[in-house]
Amino acid sequence: MKIERLTIDADSAGQEFFLRVFRFRGTGDASTVYLQAALHAHEVPGTVALDRLIPRLEKAEREGRLAADVTVVPHANPIGLSQVLFGETLGRFDFSGRANFNRTFPASAKDGQATQRADDRLKAQLLALATEADIALDLHCDDEGPVYLYVLERQLEQGRRLAQSLGASVILTDSGEDPFSFVLKVAERWAGQGRENDARFSATVELRGMIDVTPDLAEQDAAGLYRYLVDLGTVEDTLSPVTPLEPVTGDIDAAELVLTPAPGALMLNAEVGEWVTEGQLLAVIVTEAGLEQHEIRAPFDGLVVTRRDRRIVRRGEYVVKVLRHPRPLQE
Repeated sequence: MKIERLTIDADSAGQEFFLRVFRFRGTGDASTVYLQAALHAHEVPGTVALDRLIPRLEKAEREGRLAADVTVVPHANPIGLSQVLFGETLGRFDFSGRANFNRTFPASAKDGQATQRADDRLKAQLLALATEADIALDLHCDDEGPVYLYVLERQLEQGRRLAQSLGASVILTDSGEDPFSFVLKVAERWAGQGRENDARFSATVELRGMIDVTPDLAEQDAAGLYRYLVDLGTVEDTLSPVTPLEPVTGDIDAAELVLTPAPGALMLNAEVGEWVTEGQLLAVIVTEAGLEQHEIRAPFDGLVVTRRDRRIVRRGEYVVKVLRHPRPLQE
C-alpha cells in the first residue's frame, strides 16, 4: 500500500488543503476500482466503511490476491471539513462560491488550473483520480434512508450486481443526459476518452442516514464493498454465498421530494421503506401549538425512500422522498 498526499492550495494566503490517497497495486488485468467517501464532508458512513475496508485490501495485496489496482480516498473533501459554523461542520456547499460539492464540475480534463477556485481544483483532482479506473463508486448518505444507489439507465444490470453485494434496497436510474453529479461526470469523461463500454461502471452509493455511523454498520458496509470487489474479480477470494436481494428500481424523476407548506415541528408518520398509497398521511407539521397544524399526505402510491433527519422545518423544505412505484405483489 502506498499513501499519497495531494496538496490543494487554498484561495487565501498561508493555507492549504490536502487529499490522502491510498493506492493498492494489483498484478492482474481485472477491473481497476476507485472508491471515495464524504464528498459532502459531513457525510461519514462511507468514511468509516472505507476505514474497515482498507485492512482487507492491505491483506489481499500482501498475499498477492489483488488482480487490479484499487484507489481509495476515505475523505474526498478537505475544504468542506474546514467549514464549521457555530460548532457544526457544513460540508455540502462551498462557503466561498456557494456551489454544491457534488455539482458544477469542470467541463474538461484540462480544467483545474491555478486560476480556478480551490473547490474547482479539488473537483478536477478527484475526477482525474476516478477516471483512471474502470469502476468508480462515490459513497454518500442521506438524512434517514436505506442503502440505495444512483446509476445510469444503461448500467442498471451492473447496478443490480453492486446492490446485491451491498444489500441495497433501491436503485434510482438516470439517463445521463445532464451529467450533474460526480459519477455522471466520470462517465462523461470516460466517453470522451473513448473508454465508454460495458466494462466501466460508476455509481453513487447512499449508505443509509447521517447518524448511521456505528462499528457494526461500518463492518457490514466494508464487507459488502469487499464482496463486490471479489465479484468483479479485482480481489481473489472465496466468500460464502448470500441470498440476493432484488432492489426496487425506478427513474430518478419518479422520486419526488415532498415539501412542507408551513414551518414548525415535524412529526413523521411514515417509515423509511414503507409502501404508501395516495392520500396517506406522511407527516404533521405543528406550526402553532394548540392553534395551527398542517397534514402532509402522499401525492401518489409509492415507496418512502428517505426522510428528513431534523424535526424542525421551514416552509418549502423537504420532508420525505417518495418513489412513484406500484407495490410489489409479494408485499
